[in-house]
Amino acid sequence: MINNAFRIVTVFVTFWGMLSPATSQSIDFTDMSGDKVHLSAPAKRIVVIPIPAASMLVGMDESSEKLVGMHPFAKVAAREGMLGQMFSPVLQVNSNVVGNSFTPNIEALLNVEPDLVWQWGHRGDDIISPMRNAGLTVATLDYGQESYTQEWVRLMGQTLGHNEKAQKMIEWRQHVIALLSSTTAKIPEPEQPRVLYLSHFKQSIQTFGSTSHNNADFALAGGVSLNRDLTGPRTLNIEQILVWNPDIILLGNFEEGLSPEDVYQNPMLSEVTAVKNQRVYKLPIGGFIWDAPNQETPLYWQWLAMIFHPETVKVPIREEIRQRYQQLYGYNVSEQQIDGILQMGMNKKSLHYLSLMGKPDA
Repeated sequence: MINNAFRIVTVFVTFWGMLSPATSQSIDFTDMSGDKVHLSAPAKRIVVIPIPAASMLVGMDESSEKLVGMHPFAKVAAREGMLGQMFSPVLQVNSNVVGNSFTPNIEALLNVEPDLVWQWGHRGDDIISPMRNAGLTVATLDYGQESYTQEWVRLMGQTLGHNEKAQKMIEWRQHVIALLSSTTAKIPEPEQPRVLYLSHFKQSIQTFGSTSHNNADFALAGGVSLNRDLTGPRTLNIEQILVWNPDIILLGNFEEGLSPEDVYQNPMLSEVTAVKNQRVYKLPIGGFIWDAPNQETPLYWQWLAMIFHPETVKVPIREEIRQRYQQLYGYNVSEQQIDGILQMGMNKKSLHYLSLMGKPDA
């Protein structure tokens, strides 16, 4: 009788021991729409529809193994930037899981069998409910403020089991914000350069509007965003650029092949201050394009501060990139790769660029 009781206890303890780890690995969190999400275990197959967040997930995990679906433009950015160099399997990740306007492709999503799908929460239920109705676990992210991006970092860290890394990433962001808030952001607005960002230029001239995070980025770095109050169409004409007469023009990474030369060689813009002074710059592209919020944004803020105030702001940007790529990705970036991130070739004719970026003799 005693032996039988001992066997029962042993079996029970063994069975409970087998269950406990699985139970303790369950994850419960609240997404950015306020919905509670339950994962029975850390997700191993994840789809990320919000474009910048796919690279954040890969960086947080220092692997693309868990990423099974992403937006087509996220793959383009991975191929053109550093993400594909650091984690080459990311270039094989399925990108047909989402269509225009972030509409989910339910059939493609079901085919990749995700444990978790990240989706935008601020664009309405039409792009969320079809996935939940199909039985998929969905969590949402919001867009437009730095506090939201910090929450992306926290949620990615929590759901991947990298809370400590996420916290250090957030602390870095807050440190750079505090530093620039007490310096460049305090420069009186009349003394700040007037800055125009263009996402497209060759086929049509396009910019962002009042809801873009870039307005706050420019203000933090001590620059005035000329299109910060733009609420109507975001397509511009040459005449509007002439009226604004920007001191600096920044070119984004959304149009393939767009470079400062395209602006410099346009005869209609020859009298624009930014063109006359050769202050047209192509934005960097690293693990993701710097003109969208992502894990590398503090590098972008520091880069902007140097571009806006080259005489007074000095940042050892190459060393900063080396240090932060090790922190963000566990990756030792080479000098040649840093040149690529900073778009040295495209920007070499622009004012102060080579010296600011640590290669005055290049």
